[in-house]
Amino acid sequence: MTKKILCVDDEPAILELIQYNLESNGYEVATATDGQIALDKLAQGKFDLILLDQMLPKVDGLTVLKKMRSNANLTPVIFLTAVDTEESKIAGLISGADDYVTKPFSVKELLARIKVVLRRTSHDQNANHIFEINHALKSLNMDGTEISLTKKEYELLAFLIKNKGIVVSRDQIFDNVWGINSNSQIRMVDIQISHLRDKIEKDTKNPQIIKTVHGFGYILEV
Repeated sequence: MTKKILCVDDEPAILELIQYNLESNGYEVATATDGQIALDKLAQGKFDLILLDQMLPKVDGLTVLKKMRSNANLTPVIFLTAVDTEESKIAGLISGADDYVTKPFSVKELLARIKVVLRRTSHDQNANHIFEINHALKSLNMDGTEISLTKKEYELLAFLIKNKGIVVSRDQIFDNVWGINSNSQIRMVDIQISHLRDKIEKDTKNPQIIKTVHGFGYILEV
């Protein structure tokens, strides 16, 4: 099946270059020249991947991505950024981007990154699950199976579900689940994540639900 990509950039020459090369490689391409047009197109149809410039008129790329993730839209996003700084990359990754390409970029590199992200996310989509958390019983119904949780596992999962599709740091998890005045240590975050994975992941060595974002924290993808 042909993959459909939305390319968002306010520079016509870049849009034309990307669209030509993507279509030449068998992709279906839609374009947008500002963030609001991108959000409108996302509301109208589904895409397999989005190439999203960070610096956009009307609505910037980070805001577009945050709105997507807050609406549980987990379409993979590759940021196109002219700002090659660690802070810029971190901001994009924390907001839920899957990868980034720095301008000016080579078409070969862009095509390679698209293939990698599509291959990875297509595999992930095959592992989708239906989650229903029971706040009264503090338990989880996953694909029709009831899973009992400890108090801390429940609180941790509830926080991750509240922030689904968004990378949350260990510090954020600790402050919200244990509390800033807790006597516990932040390594408890990793321990409880491990306990949760034991209960909900098919393969704890290759988790597909609670994923580690190395150097940042964790992200729940359901």
